[in-house]
Amino acid sequence: MIKVDVMTNTDNPDQLVVLTYVSKATQNIGILSLMHLLNLSSKWNRAHHLTGVLLYENGYFSQILEGKRRDVLIIWEKIKNDHRHQIIKEQDLVEIAQRTYPIWALRFYDGDKITKKYPQSTHDKGRLPDSENEVLSIMRGIAKGNTSK
Repeated sequence: MIKVDVMTNTDNPDQLVVLTYVSKATQNIGILSLMHLLNLSSKWNRAHHLTGVLLYENGYFSQILEGKRRDVLIIWEKIKNDHRHQIIKEQDLVEIAQRTYPIWALRFYDGDKITKKYPQSTHDKGRLPDSENEVLSIMRGIAKGNTSK
């Protein structure tokens, strides 16, 4: 894997890449709003051959998104300009040879789902770690070990 600069290295728009980011929701997102967001995002991802996993917990989104550079950069711009996000932290954009989540247009987890299904990923009385890097690492590990629909 090669770490690349999201804004300057656009030599090959068809290169597969994976983008990871963390953001804070600008307001409390209720279940209906979250379901609507997931529905729209899944449809867009399927139409643009994007795959990945999304976590929403305690007002924070963490996402791992993979696809062609061109498509990933288009949705990344939309995410950065989305009024529902603030304090967006791009973790990295990395070129990849193949997808980790080939059948997941958008797999969704919330903290409760992860702590119940994967208790080994938690610490401190069953809570997810506070570190963004640790949460993204847990998400990668869960997805790699479970690629079913």
